[in-house]
Amino acid sequence: MSTESFICLDGGQVNQIASDHHPEVTLSLVIPTFNEAENIPTLIRRLNHLLDENHISHELIVVDDDSPDKTWEIAREMTEEISSLRVIRRVGESGLATAVVCGWAHANGKFLGVIDGDGQHPPELLLDLLSKFDEEVEVAVASRHLPGGGVPNWSSMRRLLSKGAQALGLLLLPGTVGRVTDPMSGYFIVDRKAIAGCDLQPVGYKILLEVLARGKINKVAESPYYFQLRESGSSKVRAIHYLHYLRHLLRLRVDPLRSQALVRYFGVSLIALVIDAVFFFWIFEGVGWNLTRSALLSGEVGIIFTILLLDLWTFAGRPARNFTDRFRRLLGVQIALGILLVGRLILINALITWTTLEAFTVFLIVLIGTSPTGHLLGSRLTWRPTRR
Repeated sequence: MSTESFICLDGGQVNQIASDHHPEVTLSLVIPTFNEAENIPTLIRRLNHLLDENHISHELIVVDDDSPDKTWEIAREMTEEISSLRVIRRVGESGLATAVVCGWAHANGKFLGVIDGDGQHPPELLLDLLSKFDEEVEVAVASRHLPGGGVPNWSSMRRLLSKGAQALGLLLLPGTVGRVTDPMSGYFIVDRKAIAGCDLQPVGYKILLEVLARGKINKVAESPYYFQLRESGSSKVRAIHYLHYLRHLLRLRVDPLRSQALVRYFGVSLIALVIDAVFFFWIFEGVGWNLTRSALLSGEVGIIFTILLLDLWTFAGRPARNFTDRFRRLLGVQIALGILLVGRLILINALITWTTLEAFTVFLIVLIGTSPTGHLLGSRLTWRPTRR
């Protein structure tokens, strides 16, 4: 494994993380930078002092995208002062998320982390994030959306864009984005073995989505934090970043085989649809009940099956914290799918009246047409993390 204090990379992306780690390095913390010359010295010293003081073996890895203000050069000069510091200068390559993956690929630690280089992430929270791994989690995320967390005086437009981006993520990738309260967070730690060997292909500046979607993530923990104001420099967030975020979501969405949660989610939907149809056929043709009663009972069987498998399998990484939490989930999905079931019955009876199609054919058409909406609505209302 490389231990050079300064590396200059001329183009090319790194997509995979090796499984091996150095036994004497607990945490490798990547600091992606671009024009952070005024902020980086203070941040590096704070991080190094904090981790040394708490006897956490570590390495700090600054990955700079060839900043015009020479951030990489300032960081490189500090390697003589701080032995745990390493600097990577990327030439001909840019992007926060890919910079993080690049840093992790050159890291030696058992745990891999990321923190912004602008000082807006409080370093002290690292200790709490690391403590989460005693609970056998794969990812510990710093969240602005838990009680005790928050953001500074953002403009109404930026708040709207942030909320809209999260809502879009929940719509397109409920099994991934819904696992955390702050999927846009850029401050987290991941167990190396959870992403080792994974083909990471992030787009833009949101690396957490890539980790949750492609990593072997069973359990996630979160800690609240308050997003700090910048002491110097300006925000790097631009309109183009939201387009990159949308592109990233679509890439993950059309690549379901790389997302275990998404595969499980649609697997449950398909199996529930088959069970619903088989149960309807048995009641309607075998038992001889009328169309409405048969569709109602078979629909409820499908709902119960969906609840059990989504809770115990698809979203098993989000176990209920208590009875109230589990009851909220079960009631939420029952209401969501129950309302859809009533609408389905109305549509079935209308088609029977207006067309010459057979009852079972009408039932299948309506079932296939409405099931995706029901499953998406049910998971959106129930398995999203609660704010505590």
